Parts: sequence; C-alpha cells; structure tokens
Amino acid sequence: MRYENIKTVVLSCLILISLILTWTLWTYTPAYDEMGKDKASYVDDVKIGKTKMLEEHIQPSLILAHFASTHKGLLNKDMDTWTNEMKKWSISDVVRISNTSFERPEDFYDFVHGNQTMEILYPTEMSLSTFQNMYEVKGTMPSGTFDRIILKPGQADNVSQSVRIYFVNYETEEIYEANIKGFNEATWEKHYQDIQSNGQDYIAFKREDKSVLFLPEQPTPLQQKSYKQEMISSDKFRNALFDNMKIVEENELSGQTVYNDSKRMLELSKTKPIMEYTNFEDATQSVDADKEGAIKRSFDFVNAHGGWTDPYYLTEWNSDQSVMFQLHEDYYPVFNDDNLAKITIKSSGQNISAYKRPTFQLGKLSDEYGKKIKLPSGEAVIKEIEEKENFDDSKLKNIVVGYELQTEKDFTNVITLKPYWFYKYDGIWYKIVDKAEQGGDKDGLE
Repeated sequence: MRYENIKTVVLSCLILISLILTWTLWTYTPAYDEMGKDKASYVDDVKIGKTKMLEEHIQPSLILAHFASTHKGLLNKDMDTWTNEMKKWSISDVVRISNTSFERPEDFYDFVHGNQTMEILYPTEMSLSTFQNMYEVKGTMPSGTFDRIILKPGQADNVSQSVRIYFVNYETEEIYEANIKGFNEATWEKHYQDIQSNGQDYIAFKREDKSVLFLPEQPTPLQQKSYKQEMISSDKFRNALFDNMKIVEENELSGQTVYNDSKRMLELSKTKPIMEYTNFEDATQSVDADKEGAIKRSFDFVNAHGGWTDPYYLTEWNSDQSVMFQLHEDYYPVFNDDNLAKITIKSSGQNISAYKRPTFQLGKLSDEYGKKIKLPSGEAVIKEIEEKENFDDSKLKNIVVGYELQTEKDFTNVITLKPYWFYKYDGIWYKIVDKAEQGGDKDGLE
C-alpha cells in the first residue's frame, strides 16, 4: 500500500512540473523589442570618432574690438581663450528691446560697431535657446535668433556688474539685452586693451545699406598643408545608422553601395569618399516643428555615434531645418566643391531625416610642409570683387580667409589644404585665385 502511494505522489509531481513548464513555454515572450525601444543606447555602442560638447562645435568666426577710428581682431590662435572665458559667464534676464529708437539706418550699425564695443561674430544665425544649451543662462530664453554678441561697458552704480551684453540679429536688427555676471568692467577692459595691443588690423567694407563687412587688412601668410587621408570603415556607418542589421539589405549599384531596411537608406559612393543617409519614416513629419531645436538635435544625432572625426564647426542653419558643420583648419573654414569638407544634417519635426558627410578623416600631417602663401590685402580683395560684372553689394554676404581641400590625382590617399580668400555672393561661395594660377575662380564652392 505504501509503495502504491509513493508512485501516485511521484506521478502527480511529474504531471504538475510538466504543466508548469508547458505554461511557461506558452506564455514566454522574448525581449525582441528592447533594442528598438532605445535605439540611442544601441547606437552609442558604435563609435566612429569622438563624442564632444556642443560648445566645442559652435565657435565664433571673428572677435573684434572697435575703437574711435580703427578695428582690431583677435588672432585665430586665441579663439579658445574666449570660449573658455564665456564658460565663466552667468547670464540672466534676457529681454528683447525695441529697435525703433534708431532714427537713422546707420544708428543701428553704430550701436553694433561703435567705439568702446566688443563684437563676437558667429558664421550663421542661431536660436537663443542654442546659446542656453552651451552656456549658463538663468531663466527662460525668449524665442528669437542672433548671429553676434555685443559687449559694452554699462552705466550701473555697481561697477563690478556694469558690463552689458546684447544678442543681435544683424539681418533683422533685433536686439536682446541681458545681465551678465562673471565678466565685470575690469575684465572687459583687460580684453579690450589686449586686442588693441596684440590684435590684427581690420578694415570695414561699408555697403550701400550701411551694413559692414570686416576683413583683415593684411592676413598672416598661411602654410599649405598635406594630410594622409584615413578612410572610415563602411561597417561603422552601417552599424551606427541601422538598429537591426538582420533586416538590412545590401545592393551594389552603379558607383555606389546601398543599404536599406525599407525605412532607412545608406548610400556609400565608390567614386569619392562621401555617404548619404535618408530616414524616409521621419521625412514625412512637419518641417516647422521645433525649428529652434534643429541645431542641438543635429549635433546630438552625430554625437550619438561619435561622428566628430575632425574640427567641424557650425556654419549654416537654414529655414528648412538643415544644419551644416564645416571642417576647419586652425579655425579657418575649409571649402571643397565635392562636399568633402562638411557634414549636413536635416530635421523633420523632432527627428533626423537626412545626413550627409565625408567618409574619411584627416590622418597624419606631412612632415614636409608646403609653401607659405601670402594672400593679398583685404583692400585688394574688395577691389577685385567689386570689379566683377554686374556686381551688387547687397548680394555680398561674407568674405573670409580659408582653405580649399584638394585631393591629389596621383596619390588618392593625400589631401592638401591650400589657403585662399573666399567670398559668399548670392548664396554661393567663390574662391579668389591669383592671376598667375591656372583654373580661374568661376566655380562655386556650394
């Protein structure tokens, strides 16, 4: 009797265990969606280059000190001094002030470029909220844009807090005033006098509408440089930009390799080192949504896969939410007519819909420097531009010293950076070529 009871108990236990295992098997759901739910954490595992801070990729293009009859500019090698200075600032109470108090058109430009004024210029306008993402700003930033910062000694009773800071949109003439701490009048005076003593002379080119372009009177001769071209593995881009490689298809088309998963497509050129990524799912969203956040959103997207391989600085932010970071050498912009010197990102709503960039990075700098090139004076450059047929100074938006990225025909792994003057006219960048150099300057660099 006891033996039969034991058999019954054991059999019952086995049946119970079998039922439990069967129920567990039926109800088990694998966590397939976990990776998709947090795509950013998956992308973070793939690093193409380095991750950076936003303020490292939004740098001033020029810092000027204005005097009664002269203008001085900070040398490029000293730009880091100023960005480090700005990290000490604490800004508060940002308010838009009316620009209707200017009785004459030139009064606005006198306010921006007048005596006892320091001017920090950026290569493109950006939202005030973008500045708040980089530096300490207390309170809510108003909705608006700026492309330069003006610093003036104020009239407050407390001298240590008397410097006034203004965010200015040069195109619309909008001005935003704020309080600033961490940059008192003594500090302002120190920097102002330092630029006067050690800065570079700048000339002012005044256009018919009274607006002003500043360019160095005698640019420092620049060295032509050569770098080894280091290609970035296509696998890194593919793994960074797709969150499920099992469903990605690869196709070899004429001149390019294409990866797609029906929602995204990555095109890698076989003829030049460049790639283009499109997110069709996100491209359908409203372009107008959160326009002011486009710069930060674009930066975060590149940062997520460590896409900062070289010094790329913000140079354009357009109304269609496209943002461009341009390669720089010693703080000078680098141009190339095949788009090999810029990273372009486009937003749709809250997401990234397009991403285009080079697939190489600058490697080892050649030990044998190229020749040092002495560029013409700023006055000579202005004269040459004005002599262009049907010249309209309202279409001339900028004049800068920079480099052109040139690829060697015989040595495809060598990149040369050659200095030139560049000017932006009617939306297109052109280089100014010495008359002794062949090729002319007819081709745009956009």
